[in-house]
Amino acid sequence: MLKGESSREEITDDLFKSGLIVLAIWKLSPLLLQPSMLSDGSLNLFSFLLSTGTELGFYLGVVAGVCFVFYKIRKGKVPFDKFAEVFPFGLLSSFVVFFLLTRNVGTATDFIWGISVDQSVYRYHPIGAYQLVFGVITGGYLVWRKRKGRPVPLRSFVVWFSLGQMLLTFVQFTTPLYIGLSLQQIFFLSVAGFSILLPMSKLERKKQS
Repeated sequence: MLKGESSREEITDDLFKSGLIVLAIWKLSPLLLQPSMLSDGSLNLFSFLLSTGTELGFYLGVVAGVCFVFYKIRKGKVPFDKFAEVFPFGLLSSFVVFFLLTRNVGTATDFIWGISVDQSVYRYHPIGAYQLVFGVITGGYLVWRKRKGRPVPLRSFVVWFSLGQMLLTFVQFTTPLYIGLSLQQIFFLSVAGFSILLPMSKLERKKQS
């Protein structure tokens, strides 16, 4: 979608850097959340780097990565309107590919489309298939609106995407953290709420005027 755009290199470069920020904070989150580990003489650095980070560290990394991108936008390094146009497609593609290529199953279900794991007698929600359906429907709607000359504003997409992901968490294995909500659900609700703080695109400003 960015082919031939002068901002292509800057956008992809900054998104790559934000991805590295997410990865670094996620991997180092055990140390960030438990600094006492640094004084543990038995800590093997190689084994630590091969281990996975924490769930909280992942969400902290996402927040840091998003802040980095918006810092670049505020500095004028990345054109917001072009970024807002292509980012939803990139996010949808990333989620669909990730959940299809990783082994993600949800809670047990009696639905006929449930899948069995390791010859289990139980069937489970196919999270990858749900993400694929959500991605195709949402992506198709975005394309349809774009061709009609009325592209979906980024803030509207973020609200829709976050609430859709939150609904999917109800068929996933989650651990309640606060008022019955898991960390994932709190994160997606927060993203949907804070999306109103996103700057308006030229299209939205034109409609308001």
